[in-house]
Amino acid sequence: MKAINQFVMTRKRLIRNGIALIMLLISVSCGKEIVSESSTNANVTIELLGSEMESESTGAMQSANNASSGTTHGLKAQTAAYSGDASTDGLAEQTKVISLENDFLLVATLKQREGSTSTASGTAVKGLKASAKNNRSAIVRTPLGTGVKYRVLAYLGDNFVSQMDYEAGKSPSGFTNLVVGSTYTFIAYSVNSSAALPEVTNRAKLSTATFTSSEDLMYFRSTLKVASGDNYLGVILKHQFSQITMTARLTDGTPGEIVSLTNVRFTGQGDRAATPRKSGTVKWSDGSLTYSTDTTSVAVSIPNLGGGLRTVTAAPTLLISPRITTVDVAIGNLLINAVINGKQVSTVRNNLIIEDFVIAPYQKYDLVLQIKNPCTEPTGDDTFEWRSQYGDVKTNTLYASGANYGYTFDIYELDNSFNMEINGQKLATKEIQFEYTTATNLPKRNVRFADGSIWGSGGVSQIWNIVGNRDYPSVKLVISSKGEVSLFGRKNNTDRALYPIVFTDDTKFNQITWNTSAQNKVVVTQSVINITVMHGRGYGVKVIPCP
Repeated sequence: MKAINQFVMTRKRLIRNGIALIMLLISVSCGKEIVSESSTNANVTIELLGSEMESESTGAMQSANNASSGTTHGLKAQTAAYSGDASTDGLAEQTKVISLENDFLLVATLKQREGSTSTASGTAVKGLKASAKNNRSAIVRTPLGTGVKYRVLAYLGDNFVSQMDYEAGKSPSGFTNLVVGSTYTFIAYSVNSSAALPEVTNRAKLSTATFTSSEDLMYFRSTLKVASGDNYLGVILKHQFSQITMTARLTDGTPGEIVSLTNVRFTGQGDRAATPRKSGTVKWSDGSLTYSTDTTSVAVSIPNLGGGLRTVTAAPTLLISPRITTVDVAIGNLLINAVINGKQVSTVRNNLIIEDFVIAPYQKYDLVLQIKNPCTEPTGDDTFEWRSQYGDVKTNTLYASGANYGYTFDIYELDNSFNMEINGQKLATKEIQFEYTTATNLPKRNVRFADGSIWGSGGVSQIWNIVGNRDYPSVKLVISSKGEVSLFGRKNNTDRALYPIVFTDDTKFNQITWNTSAQNKVVVTQSVINITVMHGRGYGVKVIPCP
C-alpha cells in the first residue's frame, strides 16, 4: 500500500513539473515576441529601378482632374474633338507638308514614340523584404543617366522625418532607425540633372509640401509599413511633362547639307487653358499637378551644325501643358545647301511656321522634318573679282543669270564692306560694313554673328584675312525664290563652317525681285578703306519638270 502511495505522489510531482516547464517555455516565447515588436532597429534601403513616362490612362485621369472635369471623360472629349476618336490610347501620327521654294518640300511628321506609354500600372513599387528582393517586375524602364541627382524624403503621418540625396550610378544607401510597425510615406523627385537639386516648398508637412519646376520634373510616391531588420523600396521616377525630340534631315535622294537651323521653338496655339506653361507644381501628398498661369514659347536646343549636316537631332524639349493642346513649330532660319545635277543649290526660308500639331500630356514624341528637293537644273556661273585702293566708293557691275529657284553669291575674299543694287532695288538699306572704324566719312560696322561674336575678336579673324574658295566661301549671300535675303560667314581660315550674320542697327534687307529668265543687273558698291577687294562667283538654279 505504501508503494502505491509513493508511486502516486511521484506521478503528481512529474505532472506538476511538466506543467511548470510548459508555462516557462510559453513565458520565454512571449517575452521574445514582446522584445521583437518593441525593437526600433529598422532600415529602408532605396533602390532606383529607373524612370518612365506616365501611362496614357494615368496621365489622362490626372490631366482631366486638373482640368476640373472630375473624370477621364473630360480628356476623352478633348481627344475626340481633335481626332474624332474618344480613345485615350494615344494620338495618331500627324503629317504636315510645307512648300519651301517652288517644288522643294518639307514634310513634318509627329508621332508618339514607341514604348513611351508605360506598361506599369502607375502604382508605386512597394517595399520589398530582403527575401523577396529578386522577385521584382521585369518591366523595361529607362535608366537615369549616370550622375543624375534625385532625393527621397520620408514622412510619418503628416510630419517630415528625414531625407536622403542620391546620385544615379552610385551604390544605394537608405534610411535607418525607423520605427518598426509604423507606416511611412516616401516621396522621391528629380529634375533629370547632375546639378544640385532645388529645395521643396513647405517641406515640414506632407499635406502642404510642393515642388515647382520648369525642368524635366520626375516624381514618385509610395507608402511602406516598416518591418524589423532590412526593408527595400524600389523607386520608379515618373516624368510629369511631355517631351518632343526633333530631327531634321535630308531625304536619301537629296544630296546636300543642312547649313542653318536657328531660333526653333514650340509656340502655343488653340485653347488658352491648354497652352504650354512656364512651370508645373506637384503636390507631395497626392501627386496632383497644377500649372503656372504664364504661357510661353519653348525654345528647341539645336546642336552646332559645323559646316553642315545631313541629319541633326535636337535635345528633347519639354512641353508643360495641363491637357491636350495645339502647338506650332516656328523656325527662324532654315538654310539648305543641296547638290543638284552636280551643282550646289541654296534654299532658304525665314520665319517658317508649321501649324497645328496636337500634343497630349505625359507623352514622348518624335518630330521628324524631312526635306525633299524638286527636279531642277543649275543656271549661271557668274564670276567676279574687283581690287582697288583709290577713291571713296568703288562701283562695279555684274550681269547675273536668270533663275526661278533662288540665287547665291559666294564671296571668297572681302575687304571690307559692300552693298548691291539689283534690278534697281537696293539689297540693304545701308552698306554692309564688317570692319570697325572711327572715321566719320565711312559707314560704321553694322553686322555681327548671331551668337554675338565679331570680326577681329575672340578667335574671329578680320574679314580681309579670311580667304575662301568655291567649296568654302568666306561669306555667302542667299536670295531665295521669294526674294528673301540671308547672310552667312566663316569665322577664320581653320573653321569652314558658315554661321548666320545679323545686323546690329536698323539696317534691313529689302525684298528682291530676281528675274527668272532674263539677266539681272547687279551694281556692287564698296566704300574704299586702303585696299578694297571683292572676289567670288554667283549662281542660280531653276525648277524644271521632273522626267
